[in-house]
Amino acid sequence: MLPPRTKKLPLSLLIFTACSMSLSLHSIAGDAYKWSVQYLIDTSRTVFGRAQKTSPRHNRGIAISPDGKYLYAGYLHSHNNAGEVRRIRIDTPDYDRATEALLPGVFGKAITTDDKGRVYISDNTAIYVFDAGLERKMVRIPATDCEGLSAAREAGQLVLYGTDREDRTLSRWVLQESGADVTTATLSGFDGSGVMKVPGALDLRGMKIDSKGNFWMADLRGSKVFRVSQNGKDVKSVAVPLPMDVAIDGERVFVTRSIERAITVIDPELNVIGSLNVPWEELELSPVGNNRNGSLSGIVCLPGKGFFVTNEAGQTAAHRSTYGRVDDHSDFVNGKMYRDVFGEDNEPILRATEVEVVP
Repeated sequence: MLPPRTKKLPLSLLIFTACSMSLSLHSIAGDAYKWSVQYLIDTSRTVFGRAQKTSPRHNRGIAISPDGKYLYAGYLHSHNNAGEVRRIRIDTPDYDRATEALLPGVFGKAITTDDKGRVYISDNTAIYVFDAGLERKMVRIPATDCEGLSAAREAGQLVLYGTDREDRTLSRWVLQESGADVTTATLSGFDGSGVMKVPGALDLRGMKIDSKGNFWMADLRGSKVFRVSQNGKDVKSVAVPLPMDVAIDGERVFVTRSIERAITVIDPELNVIGSLNVPWEELELSPVGNNRNGSLSGIVCLPGKGFFVTNEAGQTAAHRSTYGRVDDHSDFVNGKMYRDVFGEDNEPILRATEVEVVP
């Protein structure tokens, strides 16, 4: 749950515009964003003994540690349908050294953290609870097709919410803690069953909880975003094409639009404010990605500073990368240094840093 954010201007006056290394000239009395590549897979490297040439090839879930220092990113290896989750240090630009931990065998379709730094990871059949270092598994919670997760404190209890893609439901678990561990998870709430059917939903994906306890859920095939009250009684929605995940920063809700590769911004009353577009060419990234189906998937906010978003199936453009580090696969081409001249690097995590516009 994110705290309310103090606005520089009334919400009605904000126009959202994407930018890359400098402010857009089209920004009008509002917020703009400086785009960069926070992290990607350097295919010429080996990380924790794992060659990166062919895997991982798809990134989906993303979460941030409560201290804002680490990202947790989930990947799928397309060649063997296996997954992994990485703990990535945000303040380290070198992609090898930024990877501080790697958890193999788990595909992070959805990831969240709680206020003590524990990590919740949804795979195809269950939700796993790990310590912050991804070294110790505490609890396995049975849950199929869960693609949205969010943890919160409610009346002194630690609770976990998760969407079910196929059943179109939202589940609520009460978690028991013992010291640094989570020991059990029990379905509870929503009139006793712990499970709420979301009326009108077709394909629930990412979800978050706002500061008032409302649930925001992306319905991919339904092309809408739901806002559901904490008791589950008040259900409203707004049309958004192909929404994949949501993130909340105070009075703004950011919604990734899958293969449309854009981000819709809406306010707490379900009004669409505007749209953000990634400056692909300036970032030297391919919009269509490595399988011609590149998309924007997981998104998470660093409150008041911007957000991170996964470019699922994305890659660098023109079979060459200016990212990463100088190694045996680096060379100058027409006077420009390319870190990898033989193949695309892939699976970018993009960062949009908020920049204040001076009228």
